[in-house]
Amino acid sequence: MENKRKILIVDDEENHRFMLKLHLEGEYVVDEASNGIEALSSVESNHYDLILLDIKMDIMDGMTFLSHLRRNGINIPVIVISAFNNVKTAVEAMKLGAVDYITKPVDVKILKKQIKELLNDKLRDKEVKINDDYHYEGVYSENGLGKIIDLLKMVAPTDATVLIMGESGTGKELIAKSIHHNSPRKNKPFLAVNCAALNENLIESEIFGHEKGAFTGADKAKPGKFELADGGTIFLDEIGELPLQTQAKLLRVLQDKTFERVGGLKTLKTDARIVAATNRNLEEMVKEGKFREDLYFRLNVFPILVPPLRERKNEIPLLLNFFIKRYSERFQKIIKGYSDDYLNVLMKYDFPGNIRELENIVERSIILCKGEVLTPDLLPPLKIENNTTKKNSMKEHEKSLIEKALKETNGNKSKAAELLGISRKTLHNKIKEYNIEV
Repeated sequence: MENKRKILIVDDEENHRFMLKLHLEGEYVVDEASNGIEALSSVESNHYDLILLDIKMDIMDGMTFLSHLRRNGINIPVIVISAFNNVKTAVEAMKLGAVDYITKPVDVKILKKQIKELLNDKLRDKEVKINDDYHYEGVYSENGLGKIIDLLKMVAPTDATVLIMGESGTGKELIAKSIHHNSPRKNKPFLAVNCAALNENLIESEIFGHEKGAFTGADKAKPGKFELADGGTIFLDEIGELPLQTQAKLLRVLQDKTFERVGGLKTLKTDARIVAATNRNLEEMVKEGKFREDLYFRLNVFPILVPPLRERKNEIPLLLNFFIKRYSERFQKIIKGYSDDYLNVLMKYDFPGNIRELENIVERSIILCKGEVLTPDLLPPLKIENNTTKKNSMKEHEKSLIEKALKETNGNKSKAAELLGISRKTLHNKIKEYNIEV
């Protein structure tokens, strides 16, 4: 018989607890607590898959309860329920680890749908691992890396060539490992080649191998990555840095799975699956003649675009908890979490180095930390762009466009407004706002 998922309802209104339990009990095992203190006791002695939490309670309110969960490293998903539709409260709850926020009166149909989706995602989190040392279990949101995980689940069981695109530090190699470790090839080798790290002569030897005497220093024959990865996966990182001559040889491997070692005459076959990655725009490189168009189309069978961390900042708290756990164990320290101020600074930062940079920041913080909570004084100097600076920059750009339009139309406001795609009245107001001479 299938084990039912277990939910804890925390609410000081008995009627509301009864109503929720009535609707959920057939599908789930449901426990109740009338305040935060009772709830903490229940969490200590039971395993729950989800908590439905009221905010306003006389004995330990919902925010305090959430804080206790976080400080104790308890990562049970929490849906906050409140009679007050307050954006500030919702934001605070999310910062403390709540996964969703709904207001009373509760639409039970919507709530049940949310619970089902959330628990399905939680089950998925347990299934998706990248390798034994590093996995994204519980470290992504549905709209961030969650969408990529869905793509991985579709492409991993196939032999399709995958092209992973994204900025440096976004975790492209980890995604490549995920494809391998969730594929039928998982018991065969996964070998990575950084195409940017070797010069033109050495890169071919690294990928295809060489025969004895093929070049100065080649005192013995050496198999390349395509031979060694036979039956497994070869990951070609920074594929955009590959020399054109080597691109032609790689194209042949993609077309018929054959190649020769450097200095060799014997044709060898390989059954290695190719996963490539780049932080460059290969389409632009094709137009510039720096990357072969036929190779680009061969590689781009199943493209995956990894968004930078600044576009999925909702994952920062999840990643923080993940890295805190990792480096606390590594450095044998008891770090129970981070302060609100620590998180607030990181949420304002754009992370040009992406996840790799966040990981380095957390590692440094834990090394320096003398207490149990990470605080802002442990952070390195971070360049946080002021919103005012952004607004001023936008205004300068807008002023420049208006001046250019007026110049092109010899000061004709009607034509300039048409050129800019705005009304004449809006243009008049902008000319006045920016003190533009016409």
